[in-house]
Order: sequence, then C-alpha cells, then structure tokens
Amino acid sequence: MVLYSSENTNPLKGGSLNLMELFLQFGHGMKALTLDLSKKWDKTSVILSPRDMAPTQLKTWSIEFQKAGVQCYFDPQCYCPKSELKRLSQYSYWDSNLNTKLQQNNTPIDQQIQEIKNCNDIAKSVAYILPSILNNYDSSWANRFLRQTKRIIDSGHKYMNDKPLLATLTFPKDFLVQNENTIEPVLQAILDLDVDGFYIIAEALDRKYLADNPMWLSNVLHICATLKISGKKIVFGYGNHQLLPLALLRTDAMASGSWLNVRSFTNRFIDTDEQKRKSTWVYYPEALSEYKLSFMDWAFNHGHLASMKSKDKDFLDEGISKIFQSSAPPSATGFNETDAFKHYLCCLKHQVSLLNRPSYQETLDSYEMLLVTAEREIERLEKCGVYAQTRSFRDVIDVNRAAVTQLKRSHGFSLKMSWDSL
Repeated sequence: MVLYSSENTNPLKGGSLNLMELFLQFGHGMKALTLDLSKKWDKTSVILSPRDMAPTQLKTWSIEFQKAGVQCYFDPQCYCPKSELKRLSQYSYWDSNLNTKLQQNNTPIDQQIQEIKNCNDIAKSVAYILPSILNNYDSSWANRFLRQTKRIIDSGHKYMNDKPLLATLTFPKDFLVQNENTIEPVLQAILDLDVDGFYIIAEALDRKYLADNPMWLSNVLHICATLKISGKKIVFGYGNHQLLPLALLRTDAMASGSWLNVRSFTNRFIDTDEQKRKSTWVYYPEALSEYKLSFMDWAFNHGHLASMKSKDKDFLDEGISKIFQSSAPPSATGFNETDAFKHYLCCLKHQVSLLNRPSYQETLDSYEMLLVTAEREIERLEKCGVYAQTRSFRDVIDVNRAAVTQLKRSHGFSLKMSWDSL
C-alpha cells in the first residue's frame, strides 16, 4: 500500500495524510530489527532514541538507516532532565538544569536547541521534534507546561526553519484522567501554538501496558482529534495496539517498538531493570492479546494451536510461520524474542493498514468489528484453557468501546466532514 506520492516523500510536509502510518519507536537492541523491517516494508520511519545509542552510534547508525531508505526522526528525550542515564548524558545538549532554566524567563535555552538541531543534522531527520519535560500533575502544572512549551517553540523557530517543526506535548497520567473543564483550557491554548504539528507523549497509568481507565484513553483520543481536525500533524509516540483507534482520526503516525518501554511511556528515562530477560510473548492479532510461549505450548499439546493461526496471510510472517509449520511444540521451533518483536510490529502495521478505510464510517465499523472479534477469540481460547494472563485484552475491550463511543459523540460529525473533504 502506497502512503505517499513520489512528490511528497516527507510524511509531515505538505497536505494532510489520508492514512495513518506505523513508525518504529527505537529502543534497546532495535538497530538490526529496524534494518530488517526496512527490507520488508515499503516505507519505514524510525524515531531515534539517544537513550539507546551513544552519540558516535547516532552518526554511524544514521548512515546505515539512510542507505536502507529509512526516514529518521530524533527525539531528544528530555522528559526527565535529572536522569543520569549514561548515553543521554553524553549528548552535548543534555542539561540537568533544563527544567529550572525553562521556569526562568531570563535564562536562554538557545544553546540546547542548537545542539539538538546538530543531532537532527547528523540523523538527516525529516522533521524536528522539540524537547519536552514530563512534570507531575498539580494545580500549577498547566501554566508551567504551557510556559515551557512556548519558550521551547520560540527558540526552535530561531534555528529550525528548514523542516516541519513538531512540538512535543508530554501529558502526565494524572492530567489525562481529569474532566473536560480541566482539559479544555489547556487544549485551546495548544491550538494557538505556532508549529506544524505535535509529537504526543501520554504517560501510562500506574506503569500499565494497557490502560484500564476509559478516561485516560478517551482524553487521549479527544486531544488528538481536536488537534488533527484543526489541521495539525500528529505523531503519537510510544503506542501499542490499544491505540489503534487513532486511525479514526487519520492520525499521521503512531510509533511502537519492541520492549514494553517503547510501547507504553512509563519509566521517565531513569535507571530501571526493564531490560531483564523475561518470558517470550506471542501476539495473536485477532484477539488483540499476547500469549506466553509456554501457553502456546499448552495450546499445542491440547490440540488448540492450529486455531490460533490467522486466516489473513499478512499476519503470518516468517517467524510465526515456524510455529505453525512445525510438528514440535512452539518453544522447540527456534521462535525467539526477536521473532516475537518482529511479529508484533508486522501485525500492528497490518492492523493499521486494515483500518485505513476510505471513509470515517467504514473505519469505525472496521474497528468496532475488531473489538467484537477479539472478545470472541479471547472467550473461545479461555474455554480451551489458553489464557493471555497480564497481556489479555479482555479487561480493556470495554475501555476502548467507551472511549470510542465518547469520540463519536464529541467529534463524530467533524471527523466525518474532515474525511469527506479529502
């Protein structure tokens, strides 16, 4: 499926996109994965992570990505300026006092912006992503957030005028569960910001991979819909399959990656043990759920594995095919962590493409059917004793239904009109 004409190879330059694209959110160990996927996908875009590459690697890896035809973005990842992560602190723009400087009107941040531009030049990025800080939500958060964002944008305009400019909007989890009276004034102020678009970062609830609060998801969709309808470009960072309804908005892109810390924004870029090797999880797209390899073995031993093979061949990449073509249990087929990551991202990309329908109503119908199918498949497998445990979509299906219902009420007419006008 061709997403862009040859005259507009930059996905964030020019007119509105007709389709949502899946970007790669670069994370630990994703260099080889990115290059491999670039061979399989017609177009590949990656949001580079200084947390996961040293400055010298930014230079050498960016050259490899460019040769492979991968379009690069550079996220400065200043969400937690006090972070002492080794790689982040090696970058020349890194300043542990950035939060303080942004609160002091007479303290310039131009040097940091210029250094971030240099990183973008090295990466040959197709758009600038401005930095943002994740501050805890309290009564003064909105004023502080808007003041800091405006200062960053003002500095960005001085040095970043040759590419589309994306302001990063980093929303703390407690803000995203507030009522409309709290959300709206902030959203209206954002609409006045002078940028081409926004890179949306939504902090996950209580470090949960899948949000179990409909307010969180509803507000995320409301914010993105309002900005998209206003004509702004929207890239949603650190996404996963629960955010597929972003396609209803014609969101320009959602980014996702391998480990959970690049599928859900949780750790605020401080030292954690996120990268400890854990169980290998296998994504079953029809159920919107992931299953441990041990439960795939269970399904194999009890004659249920074949029923988890998708009828859509585009979900059957090389890695997952090893499981279904073998006469051995899945854990004995050689299917590994890398296969699981690749399978998840290939499935997610195909699910995005399946939701890129010609009209808003067709996209809505397709998404609602996706939820119905997932509900049925989860129930069917559980009756067979096959459980997705902590990565089951069962408990969040109604969360997504509630959020989409509210989206229809708040923005359905405007979204339909915006689709019809394209």
